[in-house]
Amino acid sequence: MPKLDDQYSFATWCKESLINFTEMNAEKQVFIGFVLAILIAAFIRIIEMTGGIPSLYEHLLYFPLVFTGLLLGPRIGALAGIMCGVLLSPFSFSDSLISSNEIAGGWILRLVAYTSVATIAGVISRVVKDLNKAEQNAKRKYQGTGLPNIDALLEQLKAIGHNQNGSPNDLVDIFNFRLQNMEKIQQQVGTEKANELVKQMAVQLKKLLGDQIHVGQTSKNELVGVSAEAEENTKELQQKIESFLEQPIVIDGVSYQMDSAAGVLRVKKDQLKDDHQKVFDEAQAHAFNALQKKQQFSFLEQSDNAIEQIEEVSFSRQFNEAMKNNDIQLYYQPRLNTNTGYFSVLEISAKWVHPKRGNMELVEFKPMIEEASLTQQFTSWMIQRTFKDLKVWQKQKVTVRVSINITINDIVDPIVLNVLAHELQETKFPARHINIEVSERALMSLPDKSKRYLERLRSVGCNVIASHFGEGRSTIQSLFVLPVDAVKLSEELVQKATSHSDKKRELASMVKMARARGLTTIATGINDRAKLLLLKQIGCEELQGSILSKSLKKSDIPWARIR
Repeated sequence: MPKLDDQYSFATWCKESLINFTEMNAEKQVFIGFVLAILIAAFIRIIEMTGGIPSLYEHLLYFPLVFTGLLLGPRIGALAGIMCGVLLSPFSFSDSLISSNEIAGGWILRLVAYTSVATIAGVISRVVKDLNKAEQNAKRKYQGTGLPNIDALLEQLKAIGHNQNGSPNDLVDIFNFRLQNMEKIQQQVGTEKANELVKQMAVQLKKLLGDQIHVGQTSKNELVGVSAEAEENTKELQQKIESFLEQPIVIDGVSYQMDSAAGVLRVKKDQLKDDHQKVFDEAQAHAFNALQKKQQFSFLEQSDNAIEQIEEVSFSRQFNEAMKNNDIQLYYQPRLNTNTGYFSVLEISAKWVHPKRGNMELVEFKPMIEEASLTQQFTSWMIQRTFKDLKVWQKQKVTVRVSINITINDIVDPIVLNVLAHELQETKFPARHINIEVSERALMSLPDKSKRYLERLRSVGCNVIASHFGEGRSTIQSLFVLPVDAVKLSEELVQKATSHSDKKRELASMVKMARARGLTTIATGINDRAKLLLLKQIGCEELQGSILSKSLKKSDIPWARIR
């Protein structure tokens, strides 16, 4: 039952009541249909016996019949229409009413009308329900292969956890298969054939592990299986999986070798009842760790005593809980536009209120999330939380530009770019107000897929910034051929320019060349007046640093100084 303080409680109650009503068995629906028809007819008859109603209002009778058809379907709607027609026929009126009652006259036509209206409403209801059901089923399928998607798999895990059969200590295996060469295969054979390969792989996996396993797809290169009947013999399970990974997939007589790695997380059923989402995340993190370590197969049981595994899972759980409980919060550092004198951009960063280490800056806990392979998850979380704040500011009619660093570990992850694109689509936030910061090292080794995604985001209006420029070996000219709109100078480059005249001239030349090519120049680490004056003098367009403003909570953002 909805809580009283839920602002949508009444709507939720109506929706749940309607669903429960439509799921009643046929006998109850027929009974309610009869009752409704009798009540409608009795109501009209009372009105007629007390003097009648103006003809303008006679047709109000159709509204409850339409409601009956929509609620109970075409058969019960037709039954209600027939009952109304019969009950309002000359056979149910006294002789004194037949001659003067307008409803009684032409009652056969009215019988047809009542039945038709209720039946048509029922047909419409049935079509809408079928379309809605098809839509819900489509939302639970992975586009292209039709396999259960991540939402369906999470529901399955939740159902297993709440299943009353068996013991809470029953073991459940979560299989995670990473298809490393899927992108290459898709380029060779096309998307349709690649989807067939994934579907065939899912079929063979079910044959191998039994029909009790639920196999789904969470991304183009990831299959996930859930088995509520874990095998006791882990060595035999390992042999099965390794044999499966080595066998090629055959489609139309052609063999394809899938370069795959697998991770299996074994948990107790009771753990799924408490938090199935967290367990699923741990399974994915475990599989990703195995992939990073180049292990073809990795098995982890949450009761294992291996210290390293326990630490990894413990940190992963702790970090996820910190994000969930808002112990990790976003901070916004304003960036000054030297042309206007106002702050023009808010750069996103994060701080973690750690229970033992106190307040930790991103640079402090960055190595820990890299070691635990949580950079993708954390970066996606930062993007989602940023857009959550942007939606609030949008409603408040506040215009602001933000800058998000997506390369914490100097890798441009296509999944992170997809998360960003999804948030843009969902929130309808202007893409021109989004700056995507990509480190210089990441840009120099940009995979084709990531480069393609960045170019698409640029095409809709996002600005790409080459950040930490000067830390690598690339030159300003090498950036001109990359999908970038701005260059962000490293603190080291700025520091050297303030103490060496040659470095100052080099920096000034670099800024001039970038501006000539249409690139915005940004400097960071401005912590004293000398750097501030130097960068204004050489024409750097945007400045950021502690002398201008530190990173702020969203409640402390100086909106009056932002343009």
